[in-house]
Amino acid sequence: RKERRGRRGAPVIGFDWSKVKFTKVEPKWKGETVFLIGGGPSLKDFNFGRLKSKRTIAINKAFLHHPTADIVYWTDSRFYTWYKNDIDKFRGEKFTTKPYGNITKDIKVLKNSGKNGLELDASSVRHGNNSGHAAMNLAYHLGAKRIVLLGFDMQNSNGASHFHDGYPVKQTRDEVYKRSMIPEFHFIGEELKKRKVHVINANPNSALRIFTLMPLEKTLAFS
Repeated sequence: RKERRGRRGAPVIGFDWSKVKFTKVEPKWKGETVFLIGGGPSLKDFNFGRLKSKRTIAINKAFLHHPTADIVYWTDSRFYTWYKNDIDKFRGEKFTTKPYGNITKDIKVLKNSGKNGLELDASSVRHGNNSGHAAMNLAYHLGAKRIVLLGFDMQNSNGASHFHDGYPVKQTRDEVYKRSMIPEFHFIGEELKKRKVHVINANPNSALRIFTLMPLEKTLAFS
C-alpha cells in the first residue's frame, strides 16, 4: 500500500510504507529521569546549558536551542522539510513517526499506533494529537521512571505561542489545546501512573494540570 499523510492527516498518495524499517526502542535509560523540552513560552530566556548533564528529548524546534539534546522527536510530517539541514547536522538520535521528505538513514522511525493512551510495543507510540504526548511514550520506552515536562504550557501567553519564533503555519489557538490536546494527556497519565512512572510539569501556570506541578528551578535538582 502506497500512502502518506500530509497536512492535518489527509492521505497523500506516493509513500511506500512497505519500505520503512521500524525501530524498536531499547530501555537504555532504565530508572532514570528524562526531561522533555516542549516549545511553550514559559521557556523564554531559559538557559538550556543547565540541561547539559540531563537525559533530554527535544521536541520539534527545541533542538535548535538545546543542540546537545540526546534526542530530537517530531510528529508533524512537515517538520523535516522545514528544518532538514539542521536536523541532518544534529548529532543526537532522531525519532519520528512520519518518515517523509527524503530522510537520512540515521532517522529512526516508530509506528503510529493510534491516539489514546500508552503504547507498550517499543516500536510504536500513541500520538495524542501532539508531539509532546508521543515523546512521553518514547521516554517510557527508554525506561524513564520520572518524566519532567518543560515548556508544556498548552496555551498561549501574552500573544506568544512558543519561546522561539514558532513555525511557518498559523498559531495554535487556546481552544485547540483545550479541546484536542489536553484531554489526551489524561489517558497516558493514568497508564504511566499504573506503571509507577512519575510525571512532573515544570510550569505551575500551565493549562495542563493533571500531573504534579513544580517550579522549573526545583526540577533541575533531579538527575
